[in-house]
Amino acid sequence: MMLGHAGVSGFARFGIWALAATLGWTAGASGQTFRLGTRAMPVLIEVEALASNPETVRLLVGLGRIRADLQLGMLVLGEPSAEAHFSHPLTEIFPGIAEGLLAAGVPDLGPALQALKAGGGKDVVRKNYLEAEKALLKARSMLNPSGEDATLAVVELAKGSAGLIDASGKTDAKAYQTAWAQLMVARGELDLLARSADLGLAKLAVAEAMALDEIILSMPDPNQTAPVIFDPAPILKLIERLEATDEAA
Repeated sequence: MMLGHAGVSGFARFGIWALAATLGWTAGASGQTFRLGTRAMPVLIEVEALASNPETVRLLVGLGRIRADLQLGMLVLGEPSAEAHFSHPLTEIFPGIAEGLLAAGVPDLGPALQALKAGGGKDVVRKNYLEAEKALLKARSMLNPSGEDATLAVVELAKGSAGLIDASGKTDAKAYQTAWAQLMVARGELDLLARSADLGLAKLAVAEAMALDEIILSMPDPNQTAPVIFDPAPILKLIERLEATDEAA
């Protein structure tokens, strides 16, 4: 089974995390997200391997990418760049997964995403965001992913994040923000896995969530306009460890 915070602005550090807890991005019962002073030690736990459904994984990753964009839209709400984050999911991500979601019985997410793309005042956008987030969470629930599906989605989101970061130097601010947001979504997936009835999987998810906390809190503030210097090595090590755990299962 596969499974620090220098310079973080007030909204990025507290607002996003608090909003995440409220909306379910990190909606696990474990509450590990907020154990910021605890250094996680990765552990290997034997869990029962379940058959993976590649289509479910693909759809989970697509939903995760949409949620990452919407997170960034809320992070920069009121700034011109917010419009791009609210438009991108509808025009670039959703079309690729719409048919698969429909086949899985998921209600059309188009109207909720269209409402966000339409913009409006901050209060309108916040309301539409909450509606979109509820629809996305419902879509994830209706996919009913196995533990294997969910952990594979975590790995794919982490790989996408690492792939956006330039290990040899400075990373474009927009690419860095997307990398950060995808890790936040991956973190939320681990919290959901921590609620698994499979106790081995749940324990593994808690341990890896704490490890991911350490990575996220070590990253520079996502509210950046200039290129960012960040070594993706910790993310790559996390991926390597998760993949090794999968191979050992």
